[in-house]
Amino acid sequence: MKTIIGMTALCTSIAAILLTGCGAERTAAKPAALDKNFDKTAVIEYFGREYTAKLRRGGEGVWECSFISPDTVAGLKMTSDSEVCRMEFDDIEYLCSRGQYPEYGLLPLLTGSLDALITGEDISCTEHRDHTEEKGETAGQPFTANISGGELLELEIEGCMKAEFT
Repeated sequence: MKTIIGMTALCTSIAAILLTGCGAERTAAKPAALDKNFDKTAVIEYFGREYTAKLRRGGEGVWECSFISPDTVAGLKMTSDSEVCRMEFDDIEYLCSRGQYPEYGLLPLLTGSLDALITGEDISCTEHRDHTEEKGETAGQPFTANISGGELLELEIEGCMKAEFT
């Protein structure tokens, strides 16, 4: 009898632990608050090529991206807002309207995702033990970001880009 009661108690305890779990993940009520004055260095893999760039947000929809590597683009500075994109390299400057700039280019996809994460609009969240996973969409492309302590760790745009931030 003691054995049956002991086994029943043990099985009940194990079932309770397994069914309630340890809370490994849960849906978060709201996105993590990222700094509106985003200023980070990113190692970006874009369609198999690796770039390092300094990204700085100057306000809603205003971004500056300065490439550090590889050597072929080191020194290229791109500044964009809702109307224009300006590219500077050595003594050459090129200005184009935002409509002429490719929607699926590295900068529009990256900054579009970052703006969505910063504003928190149309973002779904899942809390994990050590980070929050946030998902959204930019230019019709789904993205996933990992955020910990209000700091963006990485961002992946499905099928084309992955960026790690420091």
